[in-house]
Amino acid sequence: MSFRCTVVLLGALVTLSLAAPQNNFSGGVKSDVLPVKSDRDKYEVVAQESVRKNERNLRKDDDESLEEIQAKSAHYSYDSSITDTISDQTVQRQETREGLALKGMYAYSDGFYKREVHYVADDKGYRVVKEISTPIGDGPQEDPNGKADVSSSLSGSYSITADDIARPAYKKHPKKV
Repeated sequence: MSFRCTVVLLGALVTLSLAAPQNNFSGGVKSDVLPVKSDRDKYEVVAQESVRKNERNLRKDDDESLEEIQAKSAHYSYDSSITDTISDQTVQRQETREGLALKGMYAYSDGFYKREVHYVADDKGYRVVKEISTPIGDGPQEDPNGKADVSSSLSGSYSITADDIARPAYKKHPKKV
C-alpha cells in the first residue's frame, strides 16, 4: 500500500469517525497515546490505531509472499566430509535443494558403527527415507601418526596431522603502538 493510499484511508477514517454519533466508545483499543481529552479525540485514536493495524497486516502479508517467493526459487547443492584416521572417525554430508524440495544424507562412524541417514523435506515435511547402521569394529582405533582429511564443495579441501594439532602455527601480528 502506497503512502498516498494510507493518507487517503486515514483521512476517510477520521472523517467517518467524526461524523459518527458522539457517545462513550472505547472500542477496546489499547493505545500508547496520552490520555484522551474528548470523545472526538477517542475516535481519532481508534482510527489511527485501525490504520496502524491494517498497515502492519499488509506488511506481514508482503513479507510472507516474499518468503514464499524466496523459498520457491532457492537452489543449492553442497557436500562435505571429514575422514579422521587420528581418532578413527568419519563424517559426511550431502544436500541438494530445488525450490521447496530438499533431499540429502549424512553419515558418521565412531569406531563401533557406521550410520547413514537419507532424508527429504518438502511440502509433506521432513522424513527419513533410508537409514543404514553397519557394525565396523570394537571402538575407535587411534593413530597418532594419522591425519584428518577435510573437504567441502564450498571451501575446498585440506589435511591436518596430530602434530599440527599439538603445535599449532600462529601468525605473528605486529604490535600496535
